[in-house]
This record gives sequence, C-alpha cells and structure tokens, in this order.
Amino acid sequence: MKNYFSALLFLVSNTILVQNWTPTTSAVTFKIKMLGVNVDGTLKGMKTNLKFNNNEPVSLSATIDSKTINTSNSLRDKHLKEKEEFFQPDIFPTIGMSSVSIQKNGENNYLGVFKITIKNTSKNVKVPFTFKEENGKGVLKSSFEINRQEWDFGGSTPGMSDNVKVSIVLNLTKN
Repeated sequence: MKNYFSALLFLVSNTILVQNWTPTTSAVTFKIKMLGVNVDGTLKGMKTNLKFNNNEPVSLSATIDSKTINTSNSLRDKHLKEKEEFFQPDIFPTIGMSSVSIQKNGENNYLGVFKITIKNTSKNVKVPFTFKEENGKGVLKSSFEINRQEWDFGGSTPGMSDNVKVSIVLNLTKN
C-alpha cells in the first residue's frame, strides 16, 4: 500500500510540474550571402512537440514545411524547390529539429544540442536559445549558424556562402 501511495504522489507531483505550452505564432527566417549580397528567406508551417517542467524546457522538437520557402524572388524560390541540390519538397516535405539535450546557462538562457535533419542528412548542432515566460505567455527565441555543406545542401553553387544564419521565434500560451 505504501508503494502505491508513493507512486501516486510521484505521478501527481510530476503532472503538476509539467506544463503544456501551445504555440500561437512562429517565425523561421534565414540569411545567406550570394555573390556578396544577403539573401533573406522565410519558412512556415511549423509543427511542434514541446515539454516543460517548472517552466524549464526539457524536450523540444519541430518540423517546418519546406514547400513554404520564400525569398521574395519567385524564380529563386522555384530553383530552391526544384533543383536536386536544394530542398526538393516533393521528396523531403519537412525540415526537422529535435533536442538531444538541453542545459540551462543562466536565467532564461539555454544551450541545446539539436538533431537537425535537412533532406536525408541529420547532424547534431549546438543551438543557444532563450525562453521567457510572463503572465501565461512565453517566447522561445534562437539564432544560430549552420554550414550548408555539412548537409550536402546547395552543391557547389558559385558565389554562395557556406554559412546560413537561422533565427526562430516561437510565441506560446500556457494551457
């Protein structure tokens, strides 16, 4: 009987500590230099799976719809969608990101190791991010850089930088 009550107490205490956060809006932007000029772009259609304990993120994963690539240049966007060395959304409809580990680095600051999957290649990347909560609303923000060559992305396109700056903003409400 004692073990039953201990297990029940553990279950109830964990249920109370685990918070559910629901995304309200998201923004994924990127920037890469092409022939020395910044090319900005966005991706939409984020789907998430978020787990928090005591307002601390413990597990984060998301996918984004690769068909939504938008660089404000329809010819470039078509190229990015159709060419084998780029997104190929008909074959690879999502880009994924899933936490492997999360470490707190101060108030509201975290460093996560995330498995990022682009097309058929997955790599672990250290990603700094912040999470702030106020009055039942939360904001998760991250900015980081990846090397596109590590995902065999973009081929040997002349004049294209290897470094891609990625920014993510996720607005949340607590359930």
